[in-house]
Amino acid sequence: MKTHRVAVVGCGMLARSVHLPNCVKNPRIKLAATCDADPSVAEAARKEFGAERSETDWKKLVGAPDIDCFILATHTNLRGAFITAALEAGKPVYTEKPLAPNRAEMMEIVACARKTGVPVCVGHNRRSSPAILEVKRLLDRVRGGAPAIPPTIFRGKDRPPVPEQHWQSLLLRIMDDARSWKDWIFHDEEGILFSEMVHFIDLALWLTPARPVRVIGEGSVRGNFTLIYRFDDGSMATLHHSLAGHFDYPKELLEASVGHVTVAMDQHIEVRQCGLGDEAGLKTFPWAEDSPWAKERGMAAYFSEIEKERALAAREGRPPRWLNVTKGHAAHLDRFLTHLEGRGENPCPVESAVAVNRLALKSLEAVRTGHPVALGPEDWHVV
Repeated sequence: MKTHRVAVVGCGMLARSVHLPNCVKNPRIKLAATCDADPSVAEAARKEFGAERSETDWKKLVGAPDIDCFILATHTNLRGAFITAALEAGKPVYTEKPLAPNRAEMMEIVACARKTGVPVCVGHNRRSSPAILEVKRLLDRVRGGAPAIPPTIFRGKDRPPVPEQHWQSLLLRIMDDARSWKDWIFHDEEGILFSEMVHFIDLALWLTPARPVRVIGEGSVRGNFTLIYRFDDGSMATLHHSLAGHFDYPKELLEASVGHVTVAMDQHIEVRQCGLGDEAGLKTFPWAEDSPWAKERGMAAYFSEIEKERALAAREGRPPRWLNVTKGHAAHLDRFLTHLEGRGENPCPVESAVAVNRLALKSLEAVRTGHPVALGPEDWHVV
């Protein structure tokens, strides 16, 4: 088994809660270094997760012979300069999303990746969520010709099908709680629409084979907005975000309908489908490893497990534990390592992330102006 010597650059909340623990748990990874502009943060991360050393200057790590690849978990103020330097040194990079804050920087990264041939993977980890992968499998079956079973009430026996029956309708609902956010979300000009919604714009593109042609947006870029994407085959994707929800309510719901099959994914723990007679109507998925106290699976269990935990925490005089779910972070990184070993595809290559970021920028424009914005090949096609 190959060992990948990894350095994590940027040791903030996301790195400490996700990337560093995943490095420690992965038997293929040796944590060579932690790096942060704040020396106390870098050193604290080194001690907590057992890295060999800590640094404050990423430039000292790029050419270091004892490092094979990087995880970049900084804010978007550090993307292109680091990624291109790492690629020039022959070091692959797993970078957090968004890929870059502007179109010019995105293309600098793409040009360097193409010139060096060194891979970059963008952390659109929902592509590696087991529940999302199940949704994609089912939708691919429908597009591949799997027939839908007749409904209980069937009044279309002698009626020719209409084109709209084969357009995909996709809903992505994100129920968020602004009280749980870090302050920088409110200070960034692009708000959460750019920093976080790229996850769901990516899913809209990844799950829809057609090309986007228009986006309509309403709301505030800080949160409480709705985006509607129209595709060139008639398909539509609606992305609805709320910052006024409760943190403990299931955050992510996806519903897709095409060819008289409906598939729903709820909070990465349950997938439901109706229309494919040879597939299970309901599948459930395990909780995250850090929530072993939750015993029952599925959406009904989600609420009962939270109620039981709140009651237990009150009796024990402590804060209730967070019920965490698996959104694909560890699997996404592991798939990238497999790709680096020549045994699988890159789960999110840099070109696909460019299209996502470009659409995110156009979506910002749509929300700010209140007018529909055209999407063309210059947005989804990378030359």
